Amino acid sequence: MAGGQRDVYGLVRSSEAESREFDPALDAKRVTDIPSNGQLQMEYSSGNLIYLGFADRGITITASGWLIQKYTYDLSGNALSRTTAYDAWTDRILAEYL
Repeated sequence: MAGGQRDVYGLVRSSEAESREFDPALDAKRVTDIPSNGQLQMEYSSGNLIYLGFADRGITITASGWLIQKYTYDLSGNALSRTTAYDAWTDRILAEYL
């Protein structure tokens, strides 16, 4: 690998979308499906969305299996970043965000 690119094997080079789905930390393709019939949890602070969680319908807030997004803001309230973790909604504060 050179310059962060994966070596290409086979006859067809990976598309840009396929390359972006590859997670070198897992040495695997990462695909996240957020179905329209799932459930959603949100937590706000000072009017800003801090945590946003998605899970299949029927998963309790104490069960792992939630896709949780954490948002950070600057002092003016402008969004700076979004990180993601997979955990229970009730454990969102202590979850390991990547």
